[in-house]
Amino acid sequence: MNLGLKTGLLGTAAALALAVAGVPAYAQDDLSALRQQLETMKERLAKLEADKADKRRVAAAAAVEAGDKPRSWKLPGTNTSMNIGGFVKMSLLYDLGGTGLVSGNLPTEGFGAGFSPVGGSVADNTFNGGHFQLTARRSRFWIQTWTPTDWGELRTYIEGDFAGFGNIPGVAPPGSSGNVLRLRQAFGALGPVLVGKTQTLFGGLIGLPELLHDGAPMALGALRIEQIRYSHNFGGGLVLHVALESGAVNIADTGIHDVIGGTCTGSVCAPLAAAAYNSFAGFQGPSRWPDVVAALQWNFPNGALYGSGMIGQRNVDRAGTVPGLNSNDSAFIWGAALGGRYDFGRVEIGFNGGVGQGVGNKYFDGGATGFIDAVLITNATLGSSDLRPVLTYGALGYVQVKLTDTIRTTGAFNWVMEEVASEVPGYYTNPTSRTVLTGVVNYYWAAFGNILWNPVPQVTFGAEYGYQFASRYNGPNTQVHRLQLAAIYRF
Repeated sequence: MNLGLKTGLLGTAAALALAVAGVPAYAQDDLSALRQQLETMKERLAKLEADKADKRRVAAAAAVEAGDKPRSWKLPGTNTSMNIGGFVKMSLLYDLGGTGLVSGNLPTEGFGAGFSPVGGSVADNTFNGGHFQLTARRSRFWIQTWTPTDWGELRTYIEGDFAGFGNIPGVAPPGSSGNVLRLRQAFGALGPVLVGKTQTLFGGLIGLPELLHDGAPMALGALRIEQIRYSHNFGGGLVLHVALESGAVNIADTGIHDVIGGTCTGSVCAPLAAAAYNSFAGFQGPSRWPDVVAALQWNFPNGALYGSGMIGQRNVDRAGTVPGLNSNDSAFIWGAALGGRYDFGRVEIGFNGGVGQGVGNKYFDGGATGFIDAVLITNATLGSSDLRPVLTYGALGYVQVKLTDTIRTTGAFNWVMEEVASEVPGYYTNPTSRTVLTGVVNYYWAAFGNILWNPVPQVTFGAEYGYQFASRYNGPNTQVHRLQLAAIYRF
């Protein structure tokens, strides 16, 4: 309220009060009128004070308040806390050399020894002269909110980066952008139920090392899949998760169902081109059921354990263009994994490993191993097909040492193998059958070492060396030597 107006009203009211008090007896007839005027002015003053209070409340609602979560704020006029975060990552990559790599397929920031496509023109020592690149494609951002409700906390989360497919040799056509915005995660959670796209429950992120490399080594749990999840906290650090996850996965997140084919007569087989089996460049079939995945996590002082398992079904279906190759089949797949970490103070150790059939590319690949999930064996004479899931197993271990409060160093080793030859009839007895697996990865291993420095908590500078090796059937093995420097700025 205007100070002069308020003072004037108060003064007038006081004068009227004095006048009423000093009225002589012969003027008592005017007393009631004077009292009425005083009451009217009091009511006007009260209304002006109420209007001022309302304006203060509106201004307070429009102001930014601290949220209920760390680094969050309240959306004006609501009880919803919001947070925006992410990081800028700039990587300098130098491939010191590589052998057995396919000519014309230059490595990306997620490049692995098993990733190089099979077939085509093989050029030994392709990168012996080195290959240099700078990229910021792995920069990331996210937006999340939290709202208390009668049904529990409502959380929303959206995350993206710029590592979508575009102008990647062998994957996307020339001329397309190499910095395509990619949806990494998008989910909503109300109480214990989560619906949307986020990390798979299989494998978990517990037990994975802190590396600068963006595609390797084996990364159980790093795959992001659309799902419906339920979580139950038993207390004492014990949490159970159960989910229905999509069996079909977008190629932009890797982990597609990858199948190689063979056409056989008795125990003699020859390679089966995907285009001969259907009209697509792959043996992809319909996804009829979601995968069922469960995980049990135990958090305890200085460490955690994470066990998980999954079951599902994979299919190939009719669409043949060649007589006798238009049949269909389905197969049961499964997997089990265990991860853990423990912090001794200055030293942290961790591991992550698993085994399964039909899950090598989807869950074990990490963009590096180049594994397949199944072998499709067809009989041209009988017109039958047999989809055979491949057994895959492997493990990863790491040690991280905190040299100072701001400097740490990490060493990691990964080994993983798939028993694909056992799924091809006559592979060990007939040279012709061996051609079915020409160029397919048998086993893969990698070793990484880095040193990381945080001059301030929001900034990380690091240097990392990685060596990757992939043993291939009936073809040259592949290996990659890579030096990576990176700067990460968080917000």
